[in-house]
Amino acid sequence: MESAHDTAGGGLGHDISAATFKKCLLWLFLLGLIVRTGFLAEHARTPSFGVPTLDQKYYDAVARMLLAGEDLHPLRGFRPLLYPMLVAVCYKLGGRHGIELTVVAQHFLGVLTGVVVALLGARLFRHRLSGLAGGALYLLAPLPLYFEGELLIESSYVFMICLGLLLILRAMDAAAWKGAAAWLFCGAWTVLTAQARPNILIFMAVYPLLAAWRWRRSRQGAALLPLLGLAGGLVMGVPWGFVNQMQSGHFQVIPSTGGVNFYLGNRRAADGIRMELDRYVNYNEQREDPVEVWARQGYEAALSAQGRQPGTDPGAVNQYWTRRALAEIRAAPGHWLRLMAKKCWLLLWNAEVPTLKSFAFLQSEYVWLGLLPVRWVVLLMLAPAGIRAAAQWGNRGALLVLLFYAAIYAAADIAFFIVDRYRYPIWPALAAIAGGGLAAAFETLHRRRWRQALWLGAGMAVMASLSLPNWYGAQLPSFALDYRLRSMAWYEKGHFQEALSDINQSLELEPDDVTAQSHRGNVLLALKYFEEARQEYERTLKIIPGDAGLWNNYGLALDGVGRTNEALRAYLRATQCQPPSESAFLDLAFEQIRFGRLEDAARALDQLEKLEGRPDAMALAIRSVLARQRGDAAQAGALERQARALDAAAAAWAMEHATHKDPGQ
Repeated sequence: MESAHDTAGGGLGHDISAATFKKCLLWLFLLGLIVRTGFLAEHARTPSFGVPTLDQKYYDAVARMLLAGEDLHPLRGFRPLLYPMLVAVCYKLGGRHGIELTVVAQHFLGVLTGVVVALLGARLFRHRLSGLAGGALYLLAPLPLYFEGELLIESSYVFMICLGLLLILRAMDAAAWKGAAAWLFCGAWTVLTAQARPNILIFMAVYPLLAAWRWRRSRQGAALLPLLGLAGGLVMGVPWGFVNQMQSGHFQVIPSTGGVNFYLGNRRAADGIRMELDRYVNYNEQREDPVEVWARQGYEAALSAQGRQPGTDPGAVNQYWTRRALAEIRAAPGHWLRLMAKKCWLLLWNAEVPTLKSFAFLQSEYVWLGLLPVRWVVLLMLAPAGIRAAAQWGNRGALLVLLFYAAIYAAADIAFFIVDRYRYPIWPALAAIAGGGLAAAFETLHRRRWRQALWLGAGMAVMASLSLPNWYGAQLPSFALDYRLRSMAWYEKGHFQEALSDINQSLELEPDDVTAQSHRGNVLLALKYFEEARQEYERTLKIIPGDAGLWNNYGLALDGVGRTNEALRAYLRATQCQPPSESAFLDLAFEQIRFGRLEDAARALDQLEKLEGRPDAMALAIRSVLARQRGDAAQAGALERQARALDAAAAAWAMEHATHKDPGQ
């Protein structure tokens, strides 16, 4: 039997019972599953599915390092390990379908996030229908759906944030020792979430804020229990400091690149949306980020110019760039204030500013992303009504928590960049608030409260007028990167003609993109258009002469056109770059075997082994060929078995390639 409390909704209208709410949560869960299953089926037919690019390559590589038990010190302690650990679990369970399992798991977390948003909204408004509306708004938004399909932190990170917000709202209702335990756990959860991305650490300020707010209202000792959240965070941070030591070499609670991002987001050349570097960075694409390499090299150069020895502590690197950023702000405070005003508007702008793939490009590719109706402007238009409804009829403590989270996270974004990935964590909190706004708007029209409807419409119009026009004339990037990334995906899957078509379109949009030029050479090489590939590599090497991968591939193109002596020199140059190309040592060994220089080939393999620090299937296979050519059949057989045990396909290819006499094969 329903009580009056179950069905009364105050100014938000008639509500549903707790039992009906639980049933509706199941329907909401089903809605999320339907949407995500449809998108997953569409995504699985695209070239990008299951092919990591850019940041995704880093997480894929670190997850594989964790599974293999490799030394993590080459990572240098710039990024947290929680997400790669989660990916490694999926890889372990999924085997060769590990990436696919990770994507499915992220979509499942996306559905659960929608359910948690509904629970947040129900507590915020004390109105279950408002909660369901907020959950539906989130599950029908295309941006979260896109990020769930990528090998990126965002989907698991946002789920952890939402769960943390719900835990705080529940802790606010707990009493006595249960309340103390709840606040300890909330603080610990916040620091655990920061091991995915450090940005959320600023939310730790909510615990003293809540303690002060509760003390002001009651003046009782129990009001200070939220302060235990700080203790819980400390308890969680200590063990993670030792976990992060595996990659940084010293105790490190939170790995971060905040200093360099703060500099790039606030220097005088910044526009609020791009991380433009002033020089090309030669880096290990699998395990390093170009921004991190740029920051480290700049820090080392600055200290060397002062006659000081640069350290390896990533914290010192971040502190250096933070000081540089503050110096930039002091040098031109007026320019910086105008930049801050632009970022504030960019936060409201309905366009999704890309950090990687352009959302506008993806909407033209995916039917699901184009059909789903909830855009950023929809949440903004409903937010004022939701805030007013929560303040009048809802839980003001819950409203304080959600508004504080949204405001402080938005402020953190403004301090750095306004891009889709950084704004995405605000979506769930705004959806929960917008759910109540939607319920309030419906009830206002249903009751024919025309004066209130006028104010509601005015608020929506103001938010729309701020969000929809391009007030600052902001220039979004072209689709050049999108075509390049899709070309790389085609390339990885062996569709080289499609890859060539896309990379040509990319270069039409940005002819000076050296990364695209390099990739076009790779595609031409795969198509065995050796002369065209050689010319492409030569053009690119004039711009970035220190890139080891380019020199190695240039050697392959030279080999393909029969210029073997030049190919040998190109491979040798690739091994001398910093960092060197690991593939170049293998290609150098192949070439030296062809010339009968077996000792030189062995030395190249020795250098590779020293560089990698672990057995390599192809290197062992080549050593097997060398042993056989020297007449040592027993050693050749042992090396071959060891190589095939590590990677049978790679070992077989290397052995065939090492004994093949025709260049370019």
